[in-house]
Amino acid sequence: MLTTIDQTFLFAGWSLGGFVLYLTGFTYSLFITAGLLLLSFVCLLFIKEAHTYKQPEKRSVVKLMEGWRFLWIHKRIRALVIMDIIESLVGTIRIGAITLSFVKEVLGKGEAWWGYINGAYYFGSIVGGIIVYRMSSIVKGRLLLFMFAGSIGYAVLTGFYGLVTNPYLALALLIMMGPAYQLRDAAQETIYQNACSSSVFPKVIAAKSTLVQGAFILSIAFVGTVADFFGVRFVYLFSSFILLLTALTGIAVLVHNKHSIETKSSAERRGNI
Repeated sequence: MLTTIDQTFLFAGWSLGGFVLYLTGFTYSLFITAGLLLLSFVCLLFIKEAHTYKQPEKRSVVKLMEGWRFLWIHKRIRALVIMDIIESLVGTIRIGAITLSFVKEVLGKGEAWWGYINGAYYFGSIVGGIIVYRMSSIVKGRLLLFMFAGSIGYAVLTGFYGLVTNPYLALALLIMMGPAYQLRDAAQETIYQNACSSSVFPKVIAAKSTLVQGAFILSIAFVGTVADFFGVRFVYLFSSFILLLTALTGIAVLVHNKHSIETKSSAERRGNI
């Protein structure tokens, strides 16, 4: 549900952003963006935590490194993080510069279609979030199956997207990518939650996010270089190959301990409650 709400606002932002850019131009769009960011910062000041946790006065190095240590010793979680890092290395296919280049060079459209393209993807994400929410009772019992189905589906659709030249077919493929990505993302996040206790989960997610964001930063230069040398269409085809290879490799690593990933022991459940 939270993911669906998040994607709804992203859909609205990308869709309206394309129109704003088309109507006002680059300069005014930049000022509007800066104003909205400032407004969001002010809104953050009014957010209060629902619960206050008493923190120790001094945090040992062991406590600070607990999330990183968990990532290293937990083989299944380590495999998921490696998958996330590899996927992040090609994740910049969604950034504005690559998308805009694809719209202009391959689809032969202007800035307005940049907004349509992004809007279609997030619209698909909204639909996917609703579908996954409605199928939650089915998904939670087959996490690995649905995670890899979503991963492989997203990889294949990315490859087809890189081959198309018809803008309307591109929109249709992007809408189809949304449910595939949401299925993968929801199942993967649930696996993280099931594998970690409530006390260590925030630390694990923080450590994972640090690694993934670091890989994403490096991928900006990597994907940009690939686009310069081989063209923007090749970026999507190459990304599709990497995503598919990562999903298939992940199956081999994770499926061995499927049952221990999908279920918590009753002792862990009681402890979390």
